[in-house]
Amino acid sequence: MNVTVKLTGTLVARTGTREARVGVSEDATVGDVVEKLADKHGPQVRAGVLDGHRLRSDTVAIRESVDTAETLSTGSNLESGDTVRLSLNV
Repeated sequence: MNVTVKLTGTLVARTGTREARVGVSEDATVGDVVEKLADKHGPQVRAGVLDGHRLRSDTVAIRESVDTAETLSTGSNLESGDTVRLSLNV
């Protein structure tokens, strides 16, 4: 399945892009998406988002849809077509 990831702040500098499409398995989590981003854009992405297997305390993952926004954790399951925004919580 495909997930769209929107990036902000220093994550843009770490990846070189504001938006990426990531192909992951049907049972993928936010953590899986971060790992795919790191595979594509380098380990600095992982370091900018994760602290071990958890989101860094300054990072927020949000599933965005037309009328709602839901805060996610690294273990949150995703669905095909989801849009996830990774941003710094400042």
